[in-house]
Amino acid sequence: MTRLATIVTAVLVAAQVAGGCVPVTVNINFPQEKIDSAAASVEDLVRNPAPPAEASKGRPSSAMPSAVDVAVTAGSVLGPARAEAQAVPELKTRTPAVMAVIESRRGRFPQLQAAMKQGCIGENREGLLEARPGAGCPPTIGALVAAENGDRMVLYRTLIEQNNMPPSDLARVQAAFAKTYRERLPPGSWIQNADGSWVRK
Repeated sequence: MTRLATIVTAVLVAAQVAGGCVPVTVNINFPQEKIDSAAASVEDLVRNPAPPAEASKGRPSSAMPSAVDVAVTAGSVLGPARAEAQAVPELKTRTPAVMAVIESRRGRFPQLQAAMKQGCIGENREGLLEARPGAGCPPTIGALVAAENGDRMVLYRTLIEQNNMPPSDLARVQAAFAKTYRERLPPGSWIQNADGSWVRK
């Protein structure tokens, strides 16, 4: 009887564990200061040369699970209290996907900086560039702005996906980067205010 009870208990535990291992997507709500810090970290990499091994620091999403991933799995088996007790992690900003966008933007940055000084482009309130046509602005400004904005949107969406943030946080991520861009612009650069008006910094 004791042996039978042990076998039944083992089967029940195995079934519970197997049932709890079903992948569960749990969105993480990061405080705004963590998003702001991640934006600053990424932009520092765009503006400064990086050692060749920089990109190897990230890990693909298919690599070993993070503490949060483990906590979520444990929470599905052991109950919600254990998953909720985990501290909010840092945002992953050095994964291969993010580093590829950073490298692309880094190569374009000198051109953007020159165009910004000329007053040919400006930073809008959504973390994107806008052409500010004026005297002496080359006809290539539109293509330059489109390429940069394309990379920026890939970056924002990648950060959302790889950090399990809710899709609605896209606006928060863009606002964090817009703030970071404004802070790093030299005096005289065009910036868009919250009310939509454009001014020189």
